[in-house]
Amino acid sequence: MYLQHKPIPGYWYTNIVGQLVQVRLLLHARGRVQRVLIEYANGRREILDLPGWYGLDLALHSPRRERRELIRDL
Repeated sequence: MYLQHKPIPGYWYTNIVGQLVQVRLLLHARGRVQRVLIEYANGRREILDLPGWYGLDLALHSPRRERRELIRDL
């Protein structure tokens, strides 16, 4: 079983079969995350509630790199 990671917009995750998934958007209601919009590497998008997100059994693949970090690395 993979660790349960909080959904973070812009971060990439992998599922147990190796598919890449990126968190695109978090939808909040009453100050709490209610829905997560994810996008697979093939472009397919899906909206999940939090139990659905945690049910995906994802592992953090790599955090996105901020533009400042990319420029600094040049």
